[in-house]
Amino acid sequence: MCEARLDNRPELVKALKCDPAMADGDLILAAYHRWGTACLSRLVGDFAFVLWDERHHRLLAARDPMNMRPLAWRQRGKRLWLASDTEQLLPLLGASPAFDRVALAGWAGGWPDPNLSLFEEVELLPPGQALVAENGDLSLREFWRLEPQHRIRYANVADYEAHFRELLDRAVADRLRSPAPLVATQMSGGMDSTSVTALAARHGKELLVISHAYEKRSACDERPLIEETLRHLRLQNHRYLETERYLSLPYEELYPPVVESPGTVRSPRYREELSLVREEGARVLLTGSGGDELTWGHALTYAQRLKGGELGVVAEVVRGCRRLELPVGRTLRQLFLAPLLPASVSRLLGRGGRERRLPSWIVKEVAREAEPRLFAPLPVRFDSPALQARYEALMRSSTFHSVRSHYRVAREVGVEVRHPFFDTRLVAFSFAVPESLWNREGYPKWLLRRAMQRRLPAGVCWNRNKVIFDDFFGGLIRRQADRLRPLLARSRLADLELVETAPLLALFDAVVKGSRPFTVDLLYALMTEVWLRNVEKDSTLARRKYR
Repeated sequence: MCEARLDNRPELVKALKCDPAMADGDLILAAYHRWGTACLSRLVGDFAFVLWDERHHRLLAARDPMNMRPLAWRQRGKRLWLASDTEQLLPLLGASPAFDRVALAGWAGGWPDPNLSLFEEVELLPPGQALVAENGDLSLREFWRLEPQHRIRYANVADYEAHFRELLDRAVADRLRSPAPLVATQMSGGMDSTSVTALAARHGKELLVISHAYEKRSACDERPLIEETLRHLRLQNHRYLETERYLSLPYEELYPPVVESPGTVRSPRYREELSLVREEGARVLLTGSGGDELTWGHALTYAQRLKGGELGVVAEVVRGCRRLELPVGRTLRQLFLAPLLPASVSRLLGRGGRERRLPSWIVKEVAREAEPRLFAPLPVRFDSPALQARYEALMRSSTFHSVRSHYRVAREVGVEVRHPFFDTRLVAFSFAVPESLWNREGYPKWLLRRAMQRRLPAGVCWNRNKVIFDDFFGGLIRRQADRLRPLLARSRLADLELVETAPLLALFDAVVKGSRPFTVDLLYALMTEVWLRNVEKDSTLARRKYR
């Protein structure tokens, strides 16, 4: 049983000497027949599958390294259940299954782990790992991970540009495969989605470009950049979706969560977009998701360059500050002084960092229990602090929740959403090249901009302003404050002794009054509260209690 899209089909077909028209699932099975469990390291793409090998009495379940296809499992005694959705396993858990205390605290505190199940008796198979049941034993086996020692070094920037552009172009081309002549792309005014659209336009597919308009919130509106890109690429089949009209819906109807997690939602915004894709005759939608995680870079890079003796980096930052009209002194302190101070000096200056990473509304004892698991060191360790920070951000990215939401709605509508940046070949390149290529001259995504500067208009490619949608979510909370505040005031999370209501309400009130800017942590607390109430309201889950 399989849900898969393989990106290295030509290589597999050649190695296996099989029919080029073979379906992806059959290709995986042929690879297993040839190489056994070693086939997993040869698969590139998005997949989740389960197979039973009668000859060796072996069950093999695996999912892709980039977290695109979910796979949940439960073991009890010698019995094993597997499903593509957590919800499918819940009937097996009886009337009162337990919530996972750490996973729930992570969500409520704004640090959700995409690989933790919210139910104690259900596990999520980690990305890039296989579950093997053989000879009465059950084991997890990792088949893909980044190699920290892998390095790519060229003599000049042009070679890095060419290599990166080739990989991104291949990732886009692989995801254009579709039975329909039309493919849809989701395009904002940012670098990621415009790059995907520009590369897709080069491969001869007819494109439907879909964008979101924010007429009343100028801080979110990217229409001038979108129009500039459409003219540059000579694309005419374009649709705007009016996002703000959904603000009149109650929050619970705008972002209704599924049982899997608070962040996996069947939003009518997603349904409208994907229904349009289907109605127009396309079966595939491409997005720019993953671009931030792979190409943004990290501010620690500047301090590392200075520490390595590159004194010119200070002048580079000063020039960037003047172009962006940023305070030079404060920026220099943030980028150089704070990261390079010895830990002992930072403690003396009172800059030793927060005692805890979860926010103040998470009960202290719960935070003490949860943080060692939520922030446990990942198995891959880089010598570079900037690389390590980027790797942890990738593996724990909140973007995966958007990916899962699209996945759930798209599956119901009959469309597949694909994300070219979440490609293992691109990931390996991103962490193997010099870190300074991603963040330079005050530009994040510097190498992506260089690679795409001949394919995108200069006003888009070298635009320094990134749109942040805090204004949209902040406006939503202020507009529905009278409905949302009672949810937090009578918090089920507080009843479960996970959340302290007073500091959470204080932040909520400050955001509503405008004395504090909107923070995504508040949104996570609200999402988790709504999710918990929905789960408990469900007739099949009504008797479930936390323990």
